[in-house]
Amino acid sequence: MTSTLKSDANSTHESRHDYSSRMAPMPSYKPDRILLVRFSALGDVIQTLPILTMLRDGFPNAKIGWAIDTELAPAIEGHPALDYVHRCSRRSWSQALPNPAKWPAATREFRAFVDEVRSVHYDVSIDAQGLFKTALLPYMAGIQRRIGFRHGREFSSVFYTERHLRRGEYFDPAVCHLEHMAYLAHNIGAADVRYTIEPPRVTDAARARVAELFDGAFGASAPVVAMAPATQWVSKHWPEEYWTTLISQLLNETDLNLIVQGAPADAPVGERILRGFSVSQLEGRVCNLFGKLPIPEMYALYERVQAAVGSDSAPLHIAGAMRVPVLIGIYGPTGYRRTPPVGSPHIKLFSTEGELACQPCHKRVCPLGTDECMKRVRPEEVFQALLDGLTEAGIAFQSKGAAVVR
Repeated sequence: MTSTLKSDANSTHESRHDYSSRMAPMPSYKPDRILLVRFSALGDVIQTLPILTMLRDGFPNAKIGWAIDTELAPAIEGHPALDYVHRCSRRSWSQALPNPAKWPAATREFRAFVDEVRSVHYDVSIDAQGLFKTALLPYMAGIQRRIGFRHGREFSSVFYTERHLRRGEYFDPAVCHLEHMAYLAHNIGAADVRYTIEPPRVTDAARARVAELFDGAFGASAPVVAMAPATQWVSKHWPEEYWTTLISQLLNETDLNLIVQGAPADAPVGERILRGFSVSQLEGRVCNLFGKLPIPEMYALYERVQAAVGSDSAPLHIAGAMRVPVLIGIYGPTGYRRTPPVGSPHIKLFSTEGELACQPCHKRVCPLGTDECMKRVRPEEVFQALLDGLTEAGIAFQSKGAAVVR
């Protein structure tokens, strides 16, 4: 049994959930300084970028800051809507917990972080993440108006002065999470506009580095497809043999070139997937960039490719932010309506939502031990969706036994 192509183009973003009847009246004043809090993870940070644009559009003269994990700060640095980036060294603080000798240094670092945020004198904070640690920061920094979700995960809501959206509303799989974050922004007076995702400026250095890796990698000029086969959640893994089948179809039935990429820790995944191909099959057609792309260079890569394929993970959302012409998403434990990519003109999302009673479960490991929701998405379906998307986008490529497809 196969999955269903649930979404074509940007249909997931066309309809807006109607929270208008419960929105607070528009405030009579406009805040001068706004803090957006989203520490992690990378994919979630990318999904929060439209809220940053909403805030800038609604408050063109305000100073806007973002509190974020240090290692993810490159995902937002240089964004034209941002005035301040506050880097949170949560990882080093967590590593210090088991060692009392490191506590004084970690405490000093944490206090310095809070003091940095406090020094800006923010009028209002929006906690887009809704966890204990993200709710605690605005409270400790003395921000008087603190807006967050009512769901109460990790007792986060006790730190807010304004709470919105009950638990059932927040976790409704039929509502895009952007709607939830936008609702918080609406309640400080941000305009109700269509979502616009804008990435940070891509640096010349990042473009130059990608050019070094990209240029000369392919033997012939043809559209480039980027695939991101690895994810942090085991439950989001599309079977490696499916990736191998998809790549085999791409190499044997089209002239498309291919990039595979992922984090350094996931490099063995790429090696296993490509192990079934000979050197002659890969040479001039496939470029393995696993472990070679820091965040700024991922942005630079995705502004150069014509299509991208991945599960619900950071590369898929970065590709959307960079408006890759064709985007194919494979959804299993997460809902395709709740966390879809935004930005690309041709988005096709596969999901078993509505077919399996357990989906979406939002679990990092399949509770049933079957990973059935991912296995039902067949490589042949994804390959056909890729070809259809390229054709719809007007991107020319050669198909085996056929003329150039336009």
